[in-house]
Amino acid sequence: MEGSNLSFRDMARPGDGEALRALAAETGVFAASELDFVPEIIATMLRDGDKSGYFLLVAEEAGSPLAFAIFGNIPGTENRFDLYWIATAVKAQGRGLGRRLMDAVRARAKALGATHLFIQTSTTTGYGAARKLYEACGFPLVATVPDYYRDGDGLAIFGARL
Repeated sequence: MEGSNLSFRDMARPGDGEALRALAAETGVFAASELDFVPEIIATMLRDGDKSGYFLLVAEEAGSPLAFAIFGNIPGTENRFDLYWIATAVKAQGRGLGRRLMDAVRARAKALGATHLFIQTSTTTGYGAARKLYEACGFPLVATVPDYYRDGDGLAIFGARL
C-alpha cells in the first residue's frame, strides 16, 4: 500500500454495519450466519461506544473501507482481548494490508490495557490464509479443538502477550 492515501480510523460510523458486512462477504470465506454479526456489533458500538466492549479499526483509502478489524476485552478475564473479526477487501489482498491492520490492532489493544490478544478461527482450508497471517504477525497456535463449529470444522486458537 506504498504511496497510497491509506488511513486508519477507530470509530464506528452509521452505515458501517452493512458496508463492512459486504466487504467481509465478498471474501467468500465467511458463512452467512457469521456475516450477520457484523451489523449487530457495529450497532452495539454506535449505541454504547467503548462501554460495548468492542473496538473497531477500519483501513480506508479515499474514504472507502479496504479492511477492518473488530476486537475487545474478553469478559471475565484480566486484560485479555479477543480479535473477533478481521477482513480485507479482495481488491486489497496480497499487499500487506492484513499485517498492517494486525499491527494496528496490537498497538490499539495494548493502549486500551490489553496484555494478551487471542484469535479464534476455523481449521478449514478457507481460513488458511488467515491462520498464516496470525502466525506471521507473532501469534502462534496455542490450541485446537476438533469438530468445534461442526463435524470436520475445528477451532484454532492463536495468542500472544502484547
